Amino acid sequence: MAGVIKFLMIGFLLGLALMNHAQDPLVINDDRLVIEDIIIKGNRVSKESIILRELVFGIGDTVLKMALLPAFQKSKDNLLNTTLFNFVFFDVTHLPGNRIKILLTVTERWYIWPVPILEYAERNFSTFIQNREWDKINYGAWLKWNNFRGRRELLTAKVRLGYVEEYALAYDVPNIGKKQQHGLSTGFNMKQQNEVYIATVNNKPVEYKPQEKPAMVRLNAYVNYTYRRKFYTTHSLRFEYFNYNVSDSVAIVNPNYLGEGKTNLDFFTLTYNFIHDVRDSKVYPLEGFKVDIRVEQLGLGIIPDYPYPSFRLTGVFIFHQKLAQRIYFYNSTKAKYSSEKVLPHALNMGLGYNEFLSGYEPYVIDGSDYFITKYNLKFQLIKPTTKTIPLIGLEQFNKIHYAIYINVFADAGYVNNVFPDPTNTMVNNWQFSTGVGIDFVTYYDQVFRIDFAINRYGEHGVFFHFETPFYRW
Repeated sequence: MAGVIKFLMIGFLLGLALMNHAQDPLVINDDRLVIEDIIIKGNRVSKESIILRELVFGIGDTVLKMALLPAFQKSKDNLLNTTLFNFVFFDVTHLPGNRIKILLTVTERWYIWPVPILEYAERNFSTFIQNREWDKINYGAWLKWNNFRGRRELLTAKVRLGYVEEYALAYDVPNIGKKQQHGLSTGFNMKQQNEVYIATVNNKPVEYKPQEKPAMVRLNAYVNYTYRRKFYTTHSLRFEYFNYNVSDSVAIVNPNYLGEGKTNLDFFTLTYNFIHDVRDSKVYPLEGFKVDIRVEQLGLGIIPDYPYPSFRLTGVFIFHQKLAQRIYFYNSTKAKYSSEKVLPHALNMGLGYNEFLSGYEPYVIDGSDYFITKYNLKFQLIKPTTKTIPLIGLEQFNKIHYAIYINVFADAGYVNNVFPDPTNTMVNNWQFSTGVGIDFVTYYDQVFRIDFAINRYGEHGVFFHFETPFYRW
């Protein structure tokens, strides 16, 4: 009996050894490379620690030869998604003893942008072109100091005048701590305007300009904490304050603008946000997916007379897939739920503002809950191409990259509104559209879109946008 047990034990141990060997049958010592050093060039402003944070490998790591190029590509995507660099290149020097030295060359962007503001104040560019109300122009100055102190910090200040006045200041520090896993940001914003969307009638916003000025002032202040343990998953907690003030005539014309005829409404919110983003690009992705879940509580009991405490849950799923050479597919879906169904007009925005259905640009669909999904099949007409402009001396600008895509798309959406205006026939009904478009993608995160779309009512037209439809999601 003892001999049988001994034989079984030897057989078991031999089987384990064979299994372990079978899991890695092709790996030999020559396939393993030890990273002896990482040399970074081109980072005149960016600290090396900020760059090393985004690499999926480090000094002293052992990598397989076959895994080296994928690791370079992942690290390149991570670095480009920081929006600190225009170009990223890797090179390898082989040393004796299966050791390697990695050379990482980056081309930094221009980080300080004192940009003059001259813009339209409509919900989208197509609406502005259609209405051609030239008094709806904003002007001013906007300072955006990216990579402040070389640590990926962002300092922004804005003074906007004209149709909408805005004064804003914000500071974001995303890489705090020895492992750079924590982030903290804070900001303040004040908007003031003499004309407001007082209501929605016939599925379009109704503008109202009272004699008293301003018609509305909105104050907002926040502090935001983020935690990013590795590369692709981020948790954030945001504490925020809002204050709305409107003129007496706004409250008279629409008592539900802030609710109950109020001219003042203020409240605090607490928001938890989970993001898992493994797309190859955050500006114009072609492969990968993103999951974004946001949980909000409006009204925390700090201001006891706030009459609309509500719980909000928002989910976003975006999926990109390469189907064949130069052919790509994506689906982006977003759903929002609110526990409070009766909300003031100013807090009851659905589709037509930040989120829209193609072909519905002139319309807004207000409601407490909504669902929107977009499908797109695109063909890469011009592959990402890099050109050098010899007349420009600064390396931050003398190399540009661009690409052009032709796409066929279909959108669908639904907005729930418990007490809609009878003229707003688009609520509580499925809306859908389809069409074709062309996207021009170039450097500094610029995407220009031209779409021809037709909606469920047979209305069609050409629409212009300066960003991808899911960028703000």
